[in-house]
Amino acid sequence: MTGRAALASLCASVSFAASVAHADEPVVPPPIGASMQCDHAVQPGRMRCTAEVHVTGDRTIAWADVTIVELPELAAALKGRIGPTDATAHDPTRTTWAFGLVAKKTGQGEARAKVRVVVCEPAIATDAGAPRCAPQVLDVKATLLVGSS
Repeated sequence: MTGRAALASLCASVSFAASVAHADEPVVPPPIGASMQCDHAVQPGRMRCTAEVHVTGDRTIAWADVTIVELPELAAALKGRIGPTDATAHDPTRTTWAFGLVAKKTGQGEARAKVRVVVCEPAIATDAGAPRCAPQVLDVKATLLVGSS
């Protein structure tokens, strides 16, 4: 067995053991998450997409935007950046955007974007009452499907 194969086997064993050891513990959602999806387009033309970022616990979202970083050859972006004021919904724990792409031809490909977000933790007694905020960048992707599936 090569060193690389042994390392892969060891990592798989450790990963499996960790999942078995914690199987009875409750599943805790990650503190921050993001997603993106695009509607299936029957023919070339405008496609509607949505992106969302959310936080859990006592965390809040102070600011967020979405930047399109890669599109397949079959599509073009109407805007490369969808800013905080373009959000279709925003509350302290969730921000959602709707945006359009233009499908230039039939086919399938993957769109990639970055969600940039400033997440704040509540103030603690020793912190002089000020919340602690930090920027995060999350990669999201969606499959674009234009034409018959």
